[in-house]
Amino acid sequence: MKVGVRCLYFWKTTMIKVMKAISIALALIAAITPYAHAQNTGGIFSPIVNEGHRSLQYRATFSDDDRSAQRVHYQDAINDDFMWRVVGQVISDGNNTDFDFLQGEMFWDLSDKNDKWAQGLRFDIRVRDDNRPNQFGLNWANEFKLSDRLQARALVFSTLQFGDNSANGIFLQTRGSLTYKATDKVNVGVESYNNYGSTNDFQFLKDSQQQIGPFVTFPVHKNTSIFLNALFGVSQSAPDTDLRFWVTQSF
Repeated sequence: MKVGVRCLYFWKTTMIKVMKAISIALALIAAITPYAHAQNTGGIFSPIVNEGHRSLQYRATFSDDDRSAQRVHYQDAINDDFMWRVVGQVISDGNNTDFDFLQGEMFWDLSDKNDKWAQGLRFDIRVRDDNRPNQFGLNWANEFKLSDRLQARALVFSTLQFGDNSANGIFLQTRGSLTYKATDKVNVGVESYNNYGSTNDFQFLKDSQQQIGPFVTFPVHKNTSIFLNALFGVSQSAPDTDLRFWVTQSF
């Protein structure tokens, strides 16, 4: 019984510390970056959960229309099957910087560690302010080991809005990547993002937002890595260019 109480206390205090840290980080970002709006800060995540993993990540996306977004997230593996994450984001149109959303995520690794085809699910809850809709997400992640140096990922996102001004239907999105291990420390590849809108609109394929572009990742310290990426719009409704920068600190 005492062990259970201690575990609940540890979980509560940890969550409070994480939420406080993210709130402080977002406040600092909003204060020092007047040229920041929400473009694409999404990633193409692995379905694999590694026990003992903990990391903090900062992401920034800058578009060619003076809009950008900046986000901070912290994630912590519960065991080798489940990992939780808390995400916070601020946005700017070049003049004003505002809170965008706060999101909680739970990853569920469905595969054995040696599978060449790894699969997993991610459950999301996102909350917003200013009478904007909240949302629940169910996402299916796949990773394929094509060779010792080459791997592919394919993600399917489904999102349901609820609350104020929520839209009908299920919002669908796909993401994909191809990664090549150029050296023992450097990975290069290409990513694709495809946002199809709501199933309530039968024309959602026609009006989809599609982006594609190259990326490179490399370490700058034993536990610190950098991700650089440029995304280019290949559909009329997508932004022309998104330049993206991430820094990840593992613990």
